[in-house]
Amino acid sequence: MTTMNPPLSAVGIHSNDDDSSTTSTSSSSTPFCPPFPTNEALDAYLASIAPPRELICPITQELLKDPVVAEDGHTYERNSLITWFDGMGRNRSPVTNSILENTSVEGLVTNLAVASMAVAHRERLGKELIRICQGIKDREG
Repeated sequence: MTTMNPPLSAVGIHSNDDDSSTTSTSSSSTPFCPPFPTNEALDAYLASIAPPRELICPITQELLKDPVVAEDGHTYERNSLITWFDGMGRNRSPVTNSILENTSVEGLVTNLAVASMAVAHRERLGKELIRICQGIKDREG
């Protein structure tokens, strides 16, 4: 059976396309998770929720939680950089591969600006998730 999916805006997801796509469903009790009408709409949505590169640890490739600045001037996740230096015995920058004079924990400085930007990004993602869940709740009544 072919049914029309509700517009993405019903769950707070907006695309540039005006039309909704169709999909086959086996039952009306299928959990609400609308497909994106085009790959471009999906790409645009993923880009809108992706964190800026500046908020991603170069070692873990994850959103920073406890960002610190190392001697090379780059920002890393504290635990990952400590493991890089102490756990693996390295003395080179993970980004530039240059030798670092100071690889001690005491030499790491918390990057407060990046930390607050990462918190703001997490809050924005949380609000987006709440909007999507509210759309599901409203649809299921």
